[in-house]
Amino acid sequence: MEALPEIVQFLNKSARIDLKAVTLTHILGLTGSKEGISLISKCSELLTKIIDLTEDDSETIRKDAILTLVNISAEENGAKALVAQFSEKVVHLAYSAIIDEDSKFADPWCMVLCNVTRPENLVKQVLDQILTIEFALEKLTTCFTRISYNKQKGHLNYLGPLFSNLSQSKRGLAVFCDPSTDLLTRILPFVHHEGSIVRRGGSVGLLKNVCFDSTLHEWLLGDGVEVLPYILLPLAGPEEFDEDTNDKLPVELQYLGPEKRREEDPDIRKMLIESLAQLCATRKGRNYLRERGTYEILRELHKFECGPDGDKRVLAACENVVDVLIRTEEEIGEDNLKNLEIPEDVVSKINVMNQDIQE
Repeated sequence: MEALPEIVQFLNKSARIDLKAVTLTHILGLTGSKEGISLISKCSELLTKIIDLTEDDSETIRKDAILTLVNISAEENGAKALVAQFSEKVVHLAYSAIIDEDSKFADPWCMVLCNVTRPENLVKQVLDQILTIEFALEKLTTCFTRISYNKQKGHLNYLGPLFSNLSQSKRGLAVFCDPSTDLLTRILPFVHHEGSIVRRGGSVGLLKNVCFDSTLHEWLLGDGVEVLPYILLPLAGPEEFDEDTNDKLPVELQYLGPEKRREEDPDIRKMLIESLAQLCATRKGRNYLRERGTYEILRELHKFECGPDGDKRVLAACENVVDVLIRTEEEIGEDNLKNLEIPEDVVSKINVMNQDIQE
């Protein structure tokens, strides 16, 4: 820690490029460990210099400075230090690089924004800074939805997890679910994106967060969004259904054929099922899911999760939803399940069961 302030002078933008390069390489190496990140995070002057060097005249220096920020922000204490002291600067630098279609460093800047919004307690401050920029989320969504937006072969996949992180807050959720901006419906097709699990997982994370708000369910299930096919299609496999079942299914899921592949990542499958669980909160949502073949899709998924390629956590989540859908509304006896008060002893048992499943 004592040595760090002594090398700050070599990180001035006016310093010799060879000194900057050697010093920055050393700092970048330190970010390879939690201890190193912790030390750097406590040195405000050093963080200032690193951020300044992301605008250095040398492309190599800029690259190493940004990669250093990626590593620092990957640890929560590093993310906290950056947001607490430099949120305005970091957000504006990242945003400018991402929307610049000729930027060579758009991807690492996406990762920085994604990292600093991963801790839920940092989301509000970062989102507030993003929203000081006019139409910022609308423009970032445009970058995300145009696959070849960046001309320097930047993929911008980490905008997906960024959107998911931002939707943890009520304000972020409101922006994505504003019908006048149409952001959610522009992002939803990427829950099926085969080119990147990061982009796909981030899109599903956003979808899951949106489904947690039961006041949005009627809009989500209605003609404006029609969210159900986006959830069910990745959960469906090559199974054939009889004509009556096919007629119940959304058009997108009818007669999929033997080449149809189920979502391969268990974490994404679990998030999709958890989205269904949220949509089961109200009587209207449950009836909607039943009438459109949700049970039949989950029945086949359950068989898959019981097999060698299945996952116990996904299996448990699947069984929870099926258990609701196969019951009659008279058996359930509650219009909105979120209004039910669960006894503490039952909550404790559920927590123990969930822990066992995780292990």
